[in-house]
Amino acid sequence: MRVLSRLLFAVSLLLPPLGVPLLTAGPAQALGNGLALTPPMGWNSWNTFGCNATEQIVKDTADFMASSGMRDAGYQYLTIDDCWMERSRDSEGRLVPDAAKYPHGLADLAAYVHGKGLKFGVYESPTYHTCQGFPGSLGYEQKDADTFASWGVDFLKYDNCTASDPNQRPGDEKLPLETRDSTMRDALGRTGRPIVLSLSLQPAAQGESPWEWGKSVANMWRIDGDRDASFDGLKRLIHTDLDKAKWAGPGGWNDIDMLGTGNYAFASGSNDPNKRLTYDQEKSELSVAAVLAAPLISGADLRTPAAAGSSGFPISDQDLSVYLNKDVIAVNQDSRGEQGTAVTTENGLNVLRRPLANGDVAVALFNETSSQAVISTTAAAAGLPTSSAGYNLNDLWAHTSHVSTDGTIGATVPAGGTVLYRVSPRTSGHGPDE
Repeated sequence: MRVLSRLLFAVSLLLPPLGVPLLTAGPAQALGNGLALTPPMGWNSWNTFGCNATEQIVKDTADFMASSGMRDAGYQYLTIDDCWMERSRDSEGRLVPDAAKYPHGLADLAAYVHGKGLKFGVYESPTYHTCQGFPGSLGYEQKDADTFASWGVDFLKYDNCTASDPNQRPGDEKLPLETRDSTMRDALGRTGRPIVLSLSLQPAAQGESPWEWGKSVANMWRIDGDRDASFDGLKRLIHTDLDKAKWAGPGGWNDIDMLGTGNYAFASGSNDPNKRLTYDQEKSELSVAAVLAAPLISGADLRTPAAAGSSGFPISDQDLSVYLNKDVIAVNQDSRGEQGTAVTTENGLNVLRRPLANGDVAVALFNETSSQAVISTTAAAAGLPTSSAGYNLNDLWAHTSHVSTDGTIGATVPAGGTVLYRVSPRTSGHGPDE
């Protein structure tokens, strides 16, 4: 019956031709590809451009990332999302870039991105079709992996465009997602090219828990559904991630989806201020993402106003400055690789902590309410050792320092805002910056 079923789907859904091997996946194992030892940082085209990304948009984005300070701050992956390919594979079963959008092909585009000191990523799905109906990688994993490697791809965003009910999935889409993703993992490994594997899915809707098995398969995995650029979307992802710290670490990270900072596309044509983040909320987004060791993947229009033109949504200097805060990025990229956890989340007044490699602790006082509030904790609650000399509190947004002699860590935090401290025990006789 399984063979018959596959043949029927081959007729109705243009499945891989006869002779293509069925999916196989070995036992779960540590990924060990040596990549993403700290959370990946970069940009993805979808949240601003959707299916309308083009070769020129990607080149303009690469130019901006290289010249604006983003590349030097650590944002290195530039990824094009769904709709980059033609509707059909070529006669040899290979994916073909959309000739109108990418007239010079993706190998040429990857070379351009590499020439800017950046890395290049593409999108696919372990299904027969992508979310927008283009050819998926199911049954073509090795051919696609070899194609990506030949083009110079460095990052693969791997979706799961399928029915939520497993009983409604055709053919090998019924196989467990871990199995299908592992097949691509193995295919990428056989190419010999280092390619970060990012799993993009809708865990709750699709009945999946990728954080439980993701580290043996991929370098990052989504922990909830898509988010927009609203504050509500940010809060949902943060609270979903707070209980998943034990599954993250060097080489594998919980992904809270693309960052909304500087993304104005969702608010286009709308007078609803809640469709985009305020400046304080943007600082909260980067702060909490840093403490949660989440990948920092921007979804904004990262082009100059001249390149974006009248139809674009170019990022402002103020919003760009949020992405470029080197002290907050240092927390996100800390080599210890331990995801932060909550000290308290009562009444929307959150205290989050993350231990760092040098013994410091990052403490985020995150106010998700609509009113200014005092948020406070103690050094002991944040996991710091006892220090009779007190503690240095370095405010990573205000760029100021002060000493807490009794271990209190607190601040008045604006609505939607976050005060992010890097806290260290003082040594007797040393000043706050020593």
